[in-house]
Amino acid sequence: MMISERLQNLRKERNYSQEELAEKLNISRQAISKWESGQGNPDIDNIIKLSEIYNISTDYILLGKDIKNNSSTNYPSSIQDVKKILLYCSISAIAIILTIGFVIKSIIL
Repeated sequence: MMISERLQNLRKERNYSQEELAEKLNISRQAISKWESGQGNPDIDNIIKLSEIYNISTDYILLGKDIKNNSSTNYPSSIQDVKKILLYCSISAIAIILTIGFVIKSIIL
């Protein structure tokens, strides 16, 4: 599905007329018509505004899929998560260093 079709489907699913959507975006109805007929595309500012109005990702507007939901990579979701990971790594590193030290000491003695 092309961007023009997605834009038209999104607008109709949310029961907006071209005039209503144009008013929300502070643009002309003709601009909406051009986007939906494939004669033009919204600029990045309007893509962002559309994603906010429709409560969808910009990826869905541009690509037809929500990249965030399809991603198999899990990244820490907050600074607190990153801090916990760093703490666990630090504790593990100290434990490894101490273990190696005790092994070397027992070999020497």
